[in-house]
Amino acid sequence: MDDLAWDFGCRVGSLPTTYLGMPLGAPFKSITVWDGVEERFRRRLALWKRQYLSKGGRATLIRSTLSNLPIYLMSLLCLPSSVRRRLEKIQRDFLWGGGNLEQKPRLVRWELVCLSKKKGGLGVKCISILNKALLAKWNWRFANEREALWNQVIRGKYGEDRGGWCSLEVREPHGMGLWKGIRMDWELVSDRMVFIVGNGRRVRFWRDTWCRDSPLCVSFPSLFALTADKEAWVVDIWDPLAEGGLGGWNPCFLRAFNDWEVEEVEQFLGRLHGKRILENEEDMVSWTETKSGKFSVKSLYCALEVGGSSLFPSSYIWHVNVQPKISFFAWEATWGKALTLDMVQKRGWALANRCFMCLEEEETIDHLLLHCSRIRILWDFLFTLFGVTWVLPSSVRETLLSWHGSFVGKKRKKAWRAAPLHIFWTVWKVRNRLAFKDDMLSIQRLKYSFILSFWSETKLFIDDCPLTIANFIDWLGSN
Repeated sequence: MDDLAWDFGCRVGSLPTTYLGMPLGAPFKSITVWDGVEERFRRRLALWKRQYLSKGGRATLIRSTLSNLPIYLMSLLCLPSSVRRRLEKIQRDFLWGGGNLEQKPRLVRWELVCLSKKKGGLGVKCISILNKALLAKWNWRFANEREALWNQVIRGKYGEDRGGWCSLEVREPHGMGLWKGIRMDWELVSDRMVFIVGNGRRVRFWRDTWCRDSPLCVSFPSLFALTADKEAWVVDIWDPLAEGGLGGWNPCFLRAFNDWEVEEVEQFLGRLHGKRILENEEDMVSWTETKSGKFSVKSLYCALEVGGSSLFPSSYIWHVNVQPKISFFAWEATWGKALTLDMVQKRGWALANRCFMCLEEEETIDHLLLHCSRIRILWDFLFTLFGVTWVLPSSVRETLLSWHGSFVGKKRKKAWRAAPLHIFWTVWKVRNRLAFKDDMLSIQRLKYSFILSFWSETKLFIDDCPLTIANFIDWLGSN
């Protein structure tokens, strides 16, 4: 071996090693394979960085980190559960940790954080679902790339299922192999796949989804029970000599139909009407989750993602002209997870609950941001600014869901959409100064803080004219 290495001008190595970024010779489920990914995760999401980032900035960094660091390995290897838990812990600690590196309360459960923004999450990808979606792409490629060398190797080693769309189920005596881990999730692809019939030699007539959106055995179970060949191919049911040589369908059944079965037979034949065999074309598959019919990891990930809320004002939180930290707090408030006194009590702290702003009622997020007597002055100030009359709903979520701006005019709509988020952020900052710095509440100061933040972000339109810095101070003093 040493002589060969000398002749070729290389050195003698040992297994396991790394080849083209992938582990070579390592056990399939070896945790050490992922040590490099975990180390890069820790460096990118180092705890000292969160001291200089708002929660909105932390969420952005978490999304960018997950989108590039582990994707290469996750697209081929099954992620061990222990590694997944460690990576998620790094993300959670980075998102919720405080500026002094101490542990802070995790206000929103991680399953909700990992939902898309439309469903009420932060758009952070769930690692386990992403791993499944990436591995499922190989099952799709196996069904479509029959001439590829890797496909021939897999079919030669494990065999192929009926039709050749997937390999036979891998049954090894112990452990888990590379293709076994990929083949386990074949149903994730097959359940979202429909067949486009060409010559009909690789599509089963009764069991495959080729005629509309469900298999014929599911749509017509009583006829399926009477059929003579339940595993017949589409080409076997097609009679090219029927109807004067035009061709037609000729399924075989075990007995004649009864009177009450005739209607179902008519529906069955109506389902087949217009379908025919194309001798010169191959059977194909189409992906149901995209308009183009082509597989994409994103479409499968969205299909596997469950939970969340369909009635969530995501566009009024994330698609407005405000800073990420303001949108993040609005997201927390919409879910009712901001750390107000009622939430502190639920976490086991024995504290008196009284609103820091009005000193009259219990502090909840809806009371603090909407219904507090001191804060209502700020809302009335906003409505006067835009010249509208508005009745605030009972909750933050309902307020944002109903916050349509068509009646304020096209020029003011941008500022109108950002207004409630600026009020939420201004009130929260003033509330924290009262709670932790024993500051004094001034209505004029509250108005000033809101307007200054509001103007700097949206360049307020007053009387359909942009408010300039020169007349802003004069206008603020007069109002």
